[in-house]
Order: sequence, then C-alpha cells, then structure tokens
Amino acid sequence: MRRLPVTAVTLLSAALLAACAQGEPEPTHPTRSAAEAAWHTSTPEQRRAYCDAYSKHDPQHPIEVPTHQSAETNEEFADDFYEVLKKQC
Repeated sequence: MRRLPVTAVTLLSAALLAACAQGEPEPTHPTRSAAEAAWHTSTPEQRRAYCDAYSKHDPQHPIEVPTHQSAETNEEFADDFYEVLKKQC
C-alpha cells in the first residue's frame, strides 16, 4: 500500500473540515415576528403615522395596520403589531 504525501493528506483534511463547517449558519439576531418585520420595513413617514395614531388612542382614527404575509390571522397580527408599537413608540 502506498502512502499519500503529507501535503495531500493535509489538503484532504482541510477540505473535510471546511465541508463540515458549512452547516446551517446560526442567526446573529433573534428571528423577527411578522409584526416586527412590518415595522422595520415601513418608511419613517409610516412609522410616524403609526406612532401618532397609537399615542392619540382615537377610535375615530384607528391605527392603520400594514399588510402582512404570515400564518397569523388578521386579528393576531394586529395584536402583535400593537405590541410592537408599545415598544417602538
């Protein structure tokens, strides 16, 4: 049986280690909810409007909840978005 040169073994070991290290990367920040994502993707003008409506608590001018794509119902999303407004405004 022939022995592999040391450089070949070193390169093979490095390639295997690199392949093992390429698993799922862990997120560097906590995953956002759909409501948090809607807040962060809104424009500064929209955020001001959300906060103005939130601070007034006026039933004649309710908070305009943005559209969303999530598994939540509209009511659940609206509740979550209200909680985001509590933190952000």
